[in-house]
Amino acid sequence: MKRLINSTTILSLALYIVPPFAAQAQDFPMFTIDGTEVICLPDKKAECPEGAFCIVVKNDKNCEVRATEAVAAQAAEAAAAVDAAAAAVAADTAAAEKAAADAAAAAQAADNQAAVDAAAAETAAADTAAADASAAEKAAADQAAADAAAAEQAAKDQAAADQAAADKAARKAARKAEADAAAATEAAAAAEAAAATEAAAAEAAATSTEVTAEVATEATVSETTPADAALPTVVVDGFTFVCLPDKAAICPEGADCVIGKGPRKCEERAAAKVANMTAGEATTAPDAVVVTEAPAEDAAAVAAAQAAAEAAAAAAMADPTVTIVDVPVPTEEAVDTLETALDTPVASGDVVPETAVEAATGDVVTTDGTLPSDVAPSGEATVTTEVVTEDDTRASTEEFDVAPVTVAPGKKTGLSDFEKVGLLALGALVIGAIINGNKQVVSNTGDRVVVRQPDGSYQIYKDDNALLREPGSTVRTETYRDGSTRTVVERADGSQIVTIRDATGRVLQRVAYDRNGRGTVLIDDLQPEIRVDVSALPQPGRNQISVDDLDAELRAQMAAAEAEEIGRKFSLRQIRMIPEVRHLAPTIDVNNITFETGSSAIQATEARKLNKLGSLITRLIDNNPNEVFLIEGHTDAVGSAASNLALSDRRAESVAKALTEYFDVPPENLVVQGYGEGELKVETLGDERANRRVAVRIVTTLLRQGAN
Repeated sequence: MKRLINSTTILSLALYIVPPFAAQAQDFPMFTIDGTEVICLPDKKAECPEGAFCIVVKNDKNCEVRATEAVAAQAAEAAAAVDAAAAAVAADTAAAEKAAADAAAAAQAADNQAAVDAAAAETAAADTAAADASAAEKAAADQAAADAAAAEQAAKDQAAADQAAADKAARKAARKAEADAAAATEAAAAAEAAAATEAAAAEAAATSTEVTAEVATEATVSETTPADAALPTVVVDGFTFVCLPDKAAICPEGADCVIGKGPRKCEERAAAKVANMTAGEATTAPDAVVVTEAPAEDAAAVAAAQAAAEAAAAAAMADPTVTIVDVPVPTEEAVDTLETALDTPVASGDVVPETAVEAATGDVVTTDGTLPSDVAPSGEATVTTEVVTEDDTRASTEEFDVAPVTVAPGKKTGLSDFEKVGLLALGALVIGAIINGNKQVVSNTGDRVVVRQPDGSYQIYKDDNALLREPGSTVRTETYRDGSTRTVVERADGSQIVTIRDATGRVLQRVAYDRNGRGTVLIDDLQPEIRVDVSALPQPGRNQISVDDLDAELRAQMAAAEAEEIGRKFSLRQIRMIPEVRHLAPTIDVNNITFETGSSAIQATEARKLNKLGSLITRLIDNNPNEVFLIEGHTDAVGSAASNLALSDRRAESVAKALTEYFDVPPENLVVQGYGEGELKVETLGDERANRRVAVRIVTTLLRQGAN
């Protein structure tokens, strides 16, 4: 009977019709569907009138449709409840009839029925207990199986995560081991060079009394000449040199001076000066970066890199899961163009010959609404088009990928970043290769190439378009016979960026187009350069800008105006490579961002520190879409000069990517450049976190854009 009452209650609730609530829900749409009034609420936060039947619909247009569906669902549910109630009533009726029959039988055999009832009750209890036990056992078994499957999957996920972490740690350890080995090699080479220098000096002293007397006289004069006690000195081959921190410092009267920030640079330049004096040549210019131990250091690094590549190739060939791909071959014209470009002076005021690249042919900044993607590429170009995904890009918190391995001529384990973006000649440079008889490729990481120059300095080459490859963008790359490229990056918002690069990956021209086809020139190194007379340039002003200043934006504008008073413009190459020009640009302080040793990834805690910098840069670009910022990377002095140069350039790219990822800074307004260990903030050869840093310069007022 109790079950019958419960079933009747369920039936009555299921058939309950919601009364009208128009007075309580006058602000919400209502519809009457089959006698039921339905109120449409805009979201879950809206309060449903007490006793009303409500549904949540974000779009009022869908209210009636959703209300009809809800009423139908309620009707179906009510019908199901009716069926269930009917079934319950039938079951209860059958039970009642059976109970009556049992009662009649009990009246006829009262004495025996008690025993039968007891036995039946005992049997029923046993059956119920058995059924409950079976159900519990099955439920336990199902739960155990589910737990085991979940545990197995969790173990697999954890194993995969552990393996990824182990692989990352192994790569980091390998990079650190490489840096340590390079540092040890550098020390050994320096010791060997010092021993050789001493031996040469001894031999010269034994064979030429006259030269010895002359050198002794000069050394005596140099050593006894009064010098500023605050300036450090170094002694090379009996010569004492006073180390000046910069050109503005005054050399003491009668002293021999060299310019070098830190004892290492001072010794290097002093050694070069002695070498030139002994050979009867003119003294090396103070701005020349001379690394006398570079040949021995680079030979060891090249040998180690070649051995590592051979081991990696053997491992790849033995691994059946590794996919081998064909590598595109650059044209002979592209190779010749690249070698010619590598002969271009990189750190002097001399004018670089006007660049002529096939990619620039017919390139005009349009103003008629035509977008670059609408213009068909030249028939002489090899064209590739791709949609960039998350898997195709690196986040600022991630390290750079390891370069693909060459397993046979024309075969690799994958394409390098250079080859993926059409810079085939640059990607084909092999570590250890000698270019034009006096330059050597000392590093090729797939995304950067480092070349040692005849004077012992280094130059880095990379893809200046790397920052533009954002997820969701469509990239069309036109590669020409001379190795130059023209890239059109089309974004989801309709804007487009067109960049022309030479065979070395250096940006020669960059034009930003809005969705209406209006073009703005950001960079234009296709114009002829004007020679830079370094001695005629003004001394850099006090143009350091702190992001903590409340008036940082105003200070930036004032510093830019001061830089503009110079009265001339420079190419981007000149700003990047001539220190005296670069130092004229106002600098935004980013000293609070540092990196782990050997790492180019920005930790999440460090990225958050870029908040004020990102906001300032964004405001400056909002005020002037032409603004261009140079992101500089710097390292400490641990490791080889060549590896530090590549590392610093990677760090600059990571900061630029973080500014884009976290603060929506347009990447086309950013240019990155690494300077290695050349500008130490703290003068030490050791592991110094303050030297692993990045700086930002506002170069717009110095930069030649268009016809200015």
